[in-house]
Amino acid sequence: MRRARNVATATAMVCAVCTATSASWAHAAHAQVTPRPAGAGAPTTPSTPEMRWRFDQCMGGLTYGAPFKWALSYGGGMVYEGDRIDLCALAVAKIGLGGAGASVGLAKSFGSMGTGTAITGGIIRTFSDPLNATARRTYVGGSVHIWPLLALGGELGYYVRLGDEAGASSHGKQVITWSAGFGF
Repeated sequence: MRRARNVATATAMVCAVCTATSASWAHAAHAQVTPRPAGAGAPTTPSTPEMRWRFDQCMGGLTYGAPFKWALSYGGGMVYEGDRIDLCALAVAKIGLGGAGASVGLAKSFGSMGTGTAITGGIIRTFSDPLNATARRTYVGGSVHIWPLLALGGELGYYVRLGDEAGASSHGKQVITWSAGFGF
């Protein structure tokens, strides 16, 4: 019973952080839009690079790895497309045969070939048959994601199990997560 409350509390905290972060990003993006009167021509002063933030999908994917096994993921958030750099402050949901997870992080793309990197921190809940992790447990940690070409790549992470009772087995307390596939 206590473990269920801990999982519910951790899940509620992650959802609250994601909601608050998304709302503040949306407010910041909305504040940067400057309306122009109808019929107004080009600005009379030389233009300067403006922030180009917008809410959009950052990535999605189909992967195989531990502990999720086959999994689908979707990441969306505030995207900045600049002259020299493209960034995405994102929230990610991932669900697979071995578990489900939620995370937040920052992604950066390089060039036009779909290459990029990301760093995320999040929470994972395993199902009854995860790969290389303890079943029906909650883990927190972080991952590094790399796409060397055309959004094909993988991730590597380190997560620690939550909510162990005194004398519980230490087997599977820490887990190295990994995946490879399309997206992340």
